[in-house]
Amino acid sequence: MLDIAHIHPMLIHFPLALMPVALAAQGLALARGQSLFGRDCVSTSGVVLVVLAAAGAVLAALFGDMALDQAVASGVPLSKLEGHEELGILSASVLAGLAVLEGWFYVRKNTSRGLSGAAFLAGLILTGLLILTAYYGGILVYGLGVNVATGG
Repeated sequence: MLDIAHIHPMLIHFPLALMPVALAAQGLALARGQSLFGRDCVSTSGVVLVVLAAAGAVLAALFGDMALDQAVASGVPLSKLEGHEELGILSASVLAGLAVLEGWFYVRKNTSRGLSGAAFLAGLILTGLLILTAYYGGILVYGLGVNVATGG
């Protein structure tokens, strides 16, 4: 049977994979002199990928909270988990906010180059935050063995 704590690491791969691809699409749109919120294929792909990454991050955060509860119940000190939890909530919240803003600008057909550049920069910074969050999650799993069953 699938352990609920194992769903979190499955879901977190979506924003970690989708955000760099979204940035690649958005970077291509900017290099072509286009708005990130235009109606061409590349710009639309960038916005859709950010929205999908945000959905994955929010789901990962929700399942991460369940995984945290299970880890604490199995004896892992909460103090070891709090940093990753806080970064995860921050990452998911900021990514969800970026997705809402990009969706809004897309619907409003905003063509501002300055706004497109700012959104791209926000995505770059956010991707760094996602990687930092994943790094601390990796320390919990591979360094401390949190929610990992040992072979028997």
